[in-house]
Amino acid sequence: MAARRILHIVWTIFLYGFAATGLIFVVVFFAIKFHFTDEKGVVDSHTTDFQELANGLTNGNKGTLWAPESIGTIKTIDELIINLQNIKKEKSKILCDIQNLGTVYPKNAVTILREYKLGYNDVLAQKMLFAAGLELQDAGKKIPIGCDETTLSEDSVAATLDATKGDNLYPWINNEEWTTISAAITNDTPTINQAAQVADIDPRLITANLTVEQLRLFHSQRELFEKFFQPLTILGNATKTSLGVMGIKEATAKQIESHLKDTSSPYYLGPEHEHDLDFETSDPNTERYNRLTNEDDHYYSYLYGGLYLKQMMTQWEKAGFDISDRPEIVGTLFNVGFAQSNPNANPKVGGSSITIEDKKYSFGSLAFEFYYSGELSSEFSLQAK
Repeated sequence: MAARRILHIVWTIFLYGFAATGLIFVVVFFAIKFHFTDEKGVVDSHTTDFQELANGLTNGNKGTLWAPESIGTIKTIDELIINLQNIKKEKSKILCDIQNLGTVYPKNAVTILREYKLGYNDVLAQKMLFAAGLELQDAGKKIPIGCDETTLSEDSVAATLDATKGDNLYPWINNEEWTTISAAITNDTPTINQAAQVADIDPRLITANLTVEQLRLFHSQRELFEKFFQPLTILGNATKTSLGVMGIKEATAKQIESHLKDTSSPYYLGPEHEHDLDFETSDPNTERYNRLTNEDDHYYSYLYGGLYLKQMMTQWEKAGFDISDRPEIVGTLFNVGFAQSNPNANPKVGGSSITIEDKKYSFGSLAFEFYYSGELSSEFSLQAK
């Protein structure tokens, strides 16, 4: 009798323990499924800086001085001389800033110089330097100011840089998480490019938001992920049911599909996109589920993500605001959703708060930082206008 009683107690403890464990998994699953574990959205502390950058480029030197539209307006030799002097002055300033950055973070200076030499796009260089400057500012670090611009050239600056020294300026790059994420994204390069072509969007914009979503998962929910999802294949897959690799919710996916067909919607992309997400079966719910949970092929995750971005960019463009060159705003909208996409002249940068290496980022600011970091530029080129 005593043995039977002990066995009964052990069995009861086992059943209650199993039930409690199951309940924990269910609670965790639905917490992530409905984003209860997400931090509340924030307005980024640098949102004014981002707006000032955008305003300065719009009102001042937007685009490169080498642009055909700039050269095409020249009518006299004096105007040509002035234009060439401005080109030289701007180029010298950029080279000076790159060289000075290289005294602290040569890896990043080498990256910016490489991208600048590809097309001498002044705006691209300015945005890459701006991203680096914000990171330095937040870290309380300073770099030398000014140099002898008359002696500068690409070769002379390159000679001062040694990319083998020091860490990368961006803390999220200097860890094993980024090594894993970047390798996975690189493997998916053809798929991302395919989805971007269909959605008619810059593939680096898709990649920027994919990167932030993955960094958010690894860092903001890292302990939760490792404890409950990583060891259990099925629950790990279930996480992707709600988030996918780009964090697309089921309800959002349905909205994306609807906007493709609704000609009265401000998000309508035109007749050429109406069939981008057509279903092949009579069971769209199951087909959508299978699309967003396919472990072997992330094409539809990227396509839904690309169309989602394109729809909100289109809404803003129709309202008179072009945000195609503002990944910080596009990233913010991707994170906060259709309901909070309200076109205006002074949009706020923000979204979910993500902590990496003791530094807090907003979703939008981190999308900007990735975009202009130069990471994965061999796979997804940087654009600026």
